[in-house]
Amino acid sequence: MKKRYLLGMLLAILSTLFLFAACSGDQTPDETQASTEAPTVETLSLLAEDGTFRYTVVRPADADKELIAAAVKVRTALQDAYGTKITISDDILGHNVDEAQASALYEILIGDTDRKETREVQSVLGNAPYRITVIGNKILIVGKDSNAAVKAIDQFLETYGDGTPIPTDLSVTADYNKQVFDTILNDTSTGNVTPRIVTTKYPTEDIVAAEIIATEDGYAVSGDGHGDSTDGIQKALNDCAANGGGTVYLPAGTYNITRQITIPPFVTLRGDWQDPDEGTEYGTVICIWDQDSAEYAAGNEVTEGTFMLGGSGGAVGLTVYYPEQDIENIKPYPFTFYTNGVGANYMLSTVKNVTVINGYRGIGACCKTGGGAHEQLTVENFKGTFLYCGAEVYNQADVGTWQQVTIDPKYWSEAKGDGIKAADTAALQAYSLENAVGLKLGDLEWTEFEALTVRGCSIGIEIMPGKRIQFAGSFCDSQVLGCTRGMVIHELDRRWGMVIANSTFENGIYNNSYEYNTDGIPGTVKLCNVKTTGELTGEIVEYDAPEIASCTVDYRRSYQKPNAVLYTADLAKDAAQDVTAALQSVIDSAAQTGGVVYLPAGTYRLDGAVTVPAGVELRGASSTATRDQGGKSLGTVLLCYYADDSAADAGAQAFITLAGENAGINGIRIVYPENGPKDNDLYTSYTVRGTASGVYIVNSMISASAYGVDFSGCDDHFIKKVSACCYYNTFLVGGKNGMIAGCLQNGTVLCRTGLSELMVDPLAEADIFNGLFNPITRRENKFIIVRGADGQQIYNTFVYGCANMIVCEDSSVLAVNIGSDNIGSRTAQLVMHSGDMTVINAMRYNGVSYEHSSGTLRLYNRLTIENKKEQTYIEQK
Repeated sequence: MKKRYLLGMLLAILSTLFLFAACSGDQTPDETQASTEAPTVETLSLLAEDGTFRYTVVRPADADKELIAAAVKVRTALQDAYGTKITISDDILGHNVDEAQASALYEILIGDTDRKETREVQSVLGNAPYRITVIGNKILIVGKDSNAAVKAIDQFLETYGDGTPIPTDLSVTADYNKQVFDTILNDTSTGNVTPRIVTTKYPTEDIVAAEIIATEDGYAVSGDGHGDSTDGIQKALNDCAANGGGTVYLPAGTYNITRQITIPPFVTLRGDWQDPDEGTEYGTVICIWDQDSAEYAAGNEVTEGTFMLGGSGGAVGLTVYYPEQDIENIKPYPFTFYTNGVGANYMLSTVKNVTVINGYRGIGACCKTGGGAHEQLTVENFKGTFLYCGAEVYNQADVGTWQQVTIDPKYWSEAKGDGIKAADTAALQAYSLENAVGLKLGDLEWTEFEALTVRGCSIGIEIMPGKRIQFAGSFCDSQVLGCTRGMVIHELDRRWGMVIANSTFENGIYNNSYEYNTDGIPGTVKLCNVKTTGELTGEIVEYDAPEIASCTVDYRRSYQKPNAVLYTADLAKDAAQDVTAALQSVIDSAAQTGGVVYLPAGTYRLDGAVTVPAGVELRGASSTATRDQGGKSLGTVLLCYYADDSAADAGAQAFITLAGENAGINGIRIVYPENGPKDNDLYTSYTVRGTASGVYIVNSMISASAYGVDFSGCDDHFIKKVSACCYYNTFLVGGKNGMIAGCLQNGTVLCRTGLSELMVDPLAEADIFNGLFNPITRRENKFIIVRGADGQQIYNTFVYGCANMIVCEDSSVLAVNIGSDNIGSRTAQLVMHSGDMTVINAMRYNGVSYEHSSGTLRLYNRLTIENKKEQTYIEQK
């Protein structure tokens, strides 16, 4: 108590001294009072003498809906604050109002109006997103864009919306970081398509042609990393499909999406891609945001993807990044790309030239329990880091092809670029080694894998129990490195199994397939020239063949693309009017410059033959592999009524002649409506014939022709991703250094069509054996005839229901990853008449492996249904 009393006395004395000091000295009391008053602030007089609000709220006449709503928000707030009515208007002035008169008007200018005061503020805005200021009779709320102006309005109302006086010298310049989704993207598209050639930033193997360039054609998309482009991309894809199919192009830039996007059948979403192993940039980047990953808890069945793939279409040239993925707090996102195999999504979807920087699940197919199948999934140049699996695919009923697939933690740990955050290397590697699987492969029939690399995963390749049958496939030139376990096999087709050649598998191959078979019979793994470390368990057969180390195909090879000059063939698409002469006229016009003669999506009737000169490409709407889908036929289709009679034979003029160097066909389907298998006369000429070096046909289809492609004598010819049903011969090739890659012959190409109403007496698929395979193709079709060729390469190619797969006549041939199913019961998969042929990884059902009459034949790593023990065959006759 005593201490408190003394403290109180001390404070009293100090207070008295303070007051005395404040009142002493040279200052008078009046002077002291004046020095402590705040300076007077001059404010605007918003109300007129009669109490009305003298200012009008003015916004641009072309303001978007968000800015219009913000202008109404200003009026409402100020009306409530001042208790008087306020007018709102656009910035259009009458003809009798000049600039001086406009400046005298009392206005609150919102956004990018046409007033000179707005232009004045815009000119000094610099890097600031917005500015709030007063100039004369104007209150200006100006932003760099509409969304920034909306932000400025919110700040203005927060300070002055309650009636707080507005200073005449008001000047506020924003200093905030623009958020990703602040920008509202608007759609001004028309739905029309305009085919054009795209100039890409990075090199491409083909000329990029697109029906829609989303950033140029008014769609609500932005490549500047701001706004949500989901709706704009989806609308562009839908519009492309509605116009018959084709390509939607996204130039290099960063695009944000927040929901699932469906890529319709016969449509490709394409970007500008730089291989992350060859450059330091990414090109077209898709950022996937804001997904509710709670429903995708580990272990749950996931049967959807961010990009749902349609048949005869897909995704090309994209880099995908998940900004909200965190190695310390992992989100189990759904697949990046997925096909459910339903309806027109069933056959031939493509993922090509794609990087996924930090995915959880990469490519998925038919993962639903108990159902869903697909065919011919095509994966090429697919690279990325995945925290669960790079791919998980099941129930493939016809042969898929995979090449140049790389799964590696480096794509995230070494990531760089604006807005892209690399993962901690040590943390990512540790997680991947414990949790990630490179490829999870289920019941895939005959699928062919070339040039795979899987590094740093828990399991490199995991063969899963199938949903319908079990896995059987071939691997070549592949590496599984630094994984905890190299390959783990839970199940294989017990009738045979799988083949691996010219590869490296570190840390074991575990064939546990016998565990799932009730009779304990395992599938077989055959290794030929495969370097392994770690355990090899189960039924694994090794063949030592160091001589095949140099027998590798040039899987990076392509064709010589034409000049980037477009000639659009605007022809009748009614399938009734002959357009042969009109098409030839357009082709002839391209002869001087070379370039692309473009046939937009449609069905065109040709009664005659056409000739394509040197350096000219006849191009359809497909930029990926294409075939008719069951009940659906979009894209570019040529109906051939030429040479469909008894006078036609293999030597007659072809339907399309590629008559000069580097002439080619790309993205076109060719159908013979009157030459179905029920016709009494199946003869036609060859559909396509080349007469010079460098000729090519890619991403195309031939149906119901007697003879397909004749490139005999054509050096450097190139055939890739051609699906066909030909009766007698599909490919006849010769010359030096030719290539056939990723091709397929199957009678389903003929039966599964959306053109049934145009076909004369079409064949139902239920009758395919009795009406096509047994009486015609298994007796007659020699799928590939190699005649007089030097250095012919064939890989990832398959035939169903033919007499022979490859016939070699006086040629040197290397064939890798080939398969034939249901060939003639007494015919040979391979016929060696003369020359030198090496075959690595040959899978077969029915018939016999070979007939060898002359020349040198080498067969490595053969595997046949119900015959797992075929040996290496090397014989010179």
